[in-house]
Amino acid sequence: MNKRLLKLAVTSALTVAFAVPAFANPFSDVPAKHWSYDAVNKLAQAGVVTGYEDGTFKGDKTVSRYEMASIVAAAMQKDLNSDQKETVDQLSKEFATELNSMGIKVEAIDKKVDNMVKISGDARVRYGASDSYDNTDFRARVSFDGKINDNLKFNARLTSDNMNYNDDFTTKTGIKLDTANVSFDALGLTNTIGRQDLVLGNGFLHDYAMTGITSEIGNLKLFAGHLKDSNEVYGAEYGMKLGAADITADYVKYDTATNDVDVYGANVGIKLTNSVTALGEFYNVDQGNTDANAAAYGLKFNKLGLTALYRDVEDGANSAYSGMNNDMQSLKDEDGYKGLEVRYDRALAKNTTLNLKYQDFEKQDGTEIDGGARTQAAINVKF
Repeated sequence: MNKRLLKLAVTSALTVAFAVPAFANPFSDVPAKHWSYDAVNKLAQAGVVTGYEDGTFKGDKTVSRYEMASIVAAAMQKDLNSDQKETVDQLSKEFATELNSMGIKVEAIDKKVDNMVKISGDARVRYGASDSYDNTDFRARVSFDGKINDNLKFNARLTSDNMNYNDDFTTKTGIKLDTANVSFDALGLTNTIGRQDLVLGNGFLHDYAMTGITSEIGNLKLFAGHLKDSNEVYGAEYGMKLGAADITADYVKYDTATNDVDVYGANVGIKLTNSVTALGEFYNVDQGNTDANAAAYGLKFNKLGLTALYRDVEDGANSAYSGMNNDMQSLKDEDGYKGLEVRYDRALAKNTTLNLKYQDFEKQDGTEIDGGARTQAAINVKF
């Protein structure tokens, strides 16, 4: 029990915000009464903007709005994080007239920013437990997105993969190239070629990366490629809105070494009120000698961030590529299962979310699955 409490403490520690020490104002003559004082000071501390060579705006000289607009324009050229971008956006609205008067200069800055390689990422810590399972793991990813020309973009992502609490970090790094692809438009299609994420429906049907091609036109997505286990995958997904319902239909074919598997699926979300959405997902798995169904249905309470689902997965319908099997506590060794799943999702702060999940499943014959009921908590931070 003490070991489990220690792991919970490590996980919870990531939710604590650390105060940043205050710095002296680097621009001694910026009027403290104007709201932009704090905004400029914040950007200066981060090294996004600088003053004149002496670190000021020339003694007691009042900074003109045009000079302030020039500072904002310079900041727009920088690679900003989300907080810095929000600050620059607020300043750009305040000095919009002056920025517009710069005309071509501002347009050139926008074009330069658009051509820059954008770096973003996320970090996650998870804790999972059941009667036979107790683990904490960590993952960090960094994405690079850039523009090669007006019709060609690239994406690459590095990931640490999932590092367990008890791993030896001196010998096990696990850093690898997770995605690497290019995107372009051709023949009316938006195409992505290379290593990429492939999520179908809500991930219940398929949530597994592939190396191949995805082509999209309107609400239709076509895909074909190889999975990590060298099996091939082909298929299509089509989404549409029908009244208050959002509907997605899927067809997936897995070409394996032993047999071909055809999967037909659909999921729907019907907005009953502003606060409540009815959810349903179904797919059929045809493996020649085996024909099995999987379903999930329930309610999502939008404002609360609470989702309650009942899952019913028959023997033979437990896809190896479902998000259920790639989760922290995999169900891939269960032939079939059914039971309640409750999820809670909440934003703790900007770019920081908490995800809680509880699953109380049993096998189709009514016996308990390995470990019994399972719980999971995850904190995700984006940057």
